[in-house]
Amino acid sequence: MKRMQKDQDMLEEYDFSKGVMGKYSKKYEEGALEKKEAVIEAINAHLKKWQETAECMQEAFRKSMQPIIEARNALQKSFEPILAEQERWKKLAESIQMPKYTLPNFSHLTKPVFEFLKSIQGLISPAFEQLQKSFRKLPPSTREALLLLGAHGWYLDLEMPLPGLWELKRALSEGNVEEAEEVLVEYFDSRLDAIESSIIYFFPKREKIIRAAFSAHRKQEYELSIPVLLAQTDGICHETVREYFFMKQNRKPRTAIYVEQIAADTYRAALLSPLAQTLPIGASEYERPTGFDELNRHMVLHGESLDYGTKINSLKAISLINYVAHVLTLQKENP
Repeated sequence: MKRMQKDQDMLEEYDFSKGVMGKYSKKYEEGALEKKEAVIEAINAHLKKWQETAECMQEAFRKSMQPIIEARNALQKSFEPILAEQERWKKLAESIQMPKYTLPNFSHLTKPVFEFLKSIQGLISPAFEQLQKSFRKLPPSTREALLLLGAHGWYLDLEMPLPGLWELKRALSEGNVEEAEEVLVEYFDSRLDAIESSIIYFFPKREKIIRAAFSAHRKQEYELSIPVLLAQTDGICHETVREYFFMKQNRKPRTAIYVEQIAADTYRAALLSPLAQTLPIGASEYERPTGFDELNRHMVLHGESLDYGTKINSLKAISLINYVAHVLTLQKENP
């Protein structure tokens, strides 16, 4: 090993006195920059490929979901009558909405997407079939419940939730009439102001008479409220569909002519079924059995009944005019 002449303690290979500062570091930086650019380019190409893959998978996912979406749309369309007749039954409407699924982030993971597709295919099919089955049962169940209520002198309020209607049907079917009527009295008592306002809103020309009838009810002058409410019910029927509820043709209310015209729509026909059947409120002398004690329009207006003036009968008359005013108005607005 050679020693440096000026410094005998340092070997020549360690002599950097003639070196160029930054000569190799500059080359290293240039090479590193080239490598960095190459890496970035490779990453960009890789990301682009992932993006293309994600787009392809998204398109495949959309196509695979199309039958489900179409089925959901068809189901929603079949429920349009319900939404039209009972536009404020939002809970029911929401309960029939098909589930919505959020597309996963394909750039992170692709395998779960296929597993997700497979799982929802198996979940939606039986759920959809069950929903269709429930919908088919709805019109006859509704008709049975409304006619059972009508047989006891009560009529549906469109604000009443369906579970409440089914509970009333159960109670009446099991013979628990007093229990059901206690619930109905409390319910319509709590809805008096809203019912009065809504009838006046739809039939403003009848405001003075409607207010007088409700005022008589609040004053417990039921002998006055009941005849007025029954008369206005018939007037509203004729004003809305040009048929009378308390006049008959072929032993049925004349309003049955109107209901039968829309019989193809099973749910609407079910909702209007009390207007197409002879119920106690409109039963004639020959249709009333021995011991008949229900509220009856003919017996009230012709002076045959002398004990009709009760709170429960007045609320029954309110339930009738409320039902007629709303179901016929909705039907007229959504023919």
